[in-house]
Amino acid sequence: MPIRRRRPPVTEFVGEFQEGVIPSAIPMSDFIDWERIERELANYQPQIEALDSLRNVSEDGFITGLADALSNAEDTREWIDFYFDLLGHSGTKYAALEGLWRFYDIQRAIDSGDRDAARDLGKVLQEIGLQYLVDTTDDISAHFRGMKVGMESHKRKNRGGDCFEQIILEELETITQTLRKRGHRVEVIEQHTTQYQDESGQSKVVDFAIMEDDEPRVVFEANCYTASGSKPSEIKRSYDRVSTRMRQDGIECVWITDGQAWETSLGNVLKEAYRDIVDLYNLEMVQTELEDDVLAYFEQGAAIGEDEVNVEPQQTFEEL
Repeated sequence: MPIRRRRPPVTEFVGEFQEGVIPSAIPMSDFIDWERIERELANYQPQIEALDSLRNVSEDGFITGLADALSNAEDTREWIDFYFDLLGHSGTKYAALEGLWRFYDIQRAIDSGDRDAARDLGKVLQEIGLQYLVDTTDDISAHFRGMKVGMESHKRKNRGGDCFEQIILEELETITQTLRKRGHRVEVIEQHTTQYQDESGQSKVVDFAIMEDDEPRVVFEANCYTASGSKPSEIKRSYDRVSTRMRQDGIECVWITDGQAWETSLGNVLKEAYRDIVDLYNLEMVQTELEDDVLAYFEQGAAIGEDEVNVEPQQTFEEL
């Protein structure tokens, strides 16, 4: 039950899609999340002041100072996280050739009054370079800020997806507003779980769903790829299976994707996705075509039948 009304030949569609892709969904103003970094920096001022007081002390003095701070902390885990953050390590544990240190277990031990656990972690931190950092860094706050900026490249991977989803959500909200003006009782919701109407007992969580009378009519998956590789191909195969099962349940599934990864090397994936899924849009197509397609679907029904979706590779949609 695809909703796409304009269905150019496969090669033409791929050319249009690739010509209109956006390089990234992250605006320049969001390149670095300065507000979050500065909030973290302000929150860690007690820890920074405590480390400043340990400059140029002996190794044992440094370890003892860390153990004292950890033992007296109101939030032990916050202090543990800060120390490792300062060294560019995040997570719930630290692993090395010499052993494994799980932060939750250490926190629990220190909070129970285990002084040896505090000293053991102090030794680990001293050995992996925290004392060297304190003694050689004039401004711990500046070092923390610089380290956080350096880690932003990893965070941008998730931020790009979040930014893209926010853009798509705004577009879908505009579409549902138009539908409501036309008398349809609809709303768009995020992270909707749809139970497949078969004996499998399986379900699918989709990024967005346009609900009518509390039932999903059209569901959407949205993602933005800035680097090519196997993931877009794997996602395509997954969405092909999802869209087929959704249509069997009377629900249309739309895949919205964009990003510079689609510009050249993934042309064959686009061809396969368009042939199999049909309802494939990039952001430009969302902004110029999706609203009309959704409105027509709600008021006139599907653009083509389910049995017309899977076409042979040599065919084009104009030949259907």
